Amino acid sequence: MPVLVLLAEHSRAHHTVRVADRARRTLPQGEVAVLPGATHHSLPLTAPEQLNGRLMDFLG
Repeated sequence: MPVLVLLAEHSRAHHTVRVADRARRTLPQGEVAVLPGATHHSLPLTAPEQLNGRLMDFLG
């Protein structure tokens, strides 16, 4: 099953690098992306073009 893990670079809800590393190890066929400049709560507002682009590429 295709999986996309989108993470915010400056999240205070979790440690982005650790979550990304674990996701890559756990889901070797999945895609992991870190959106620069975003926080956990501002993800859709900080980088809407990047977020939408990643989602469209994945779903397209």
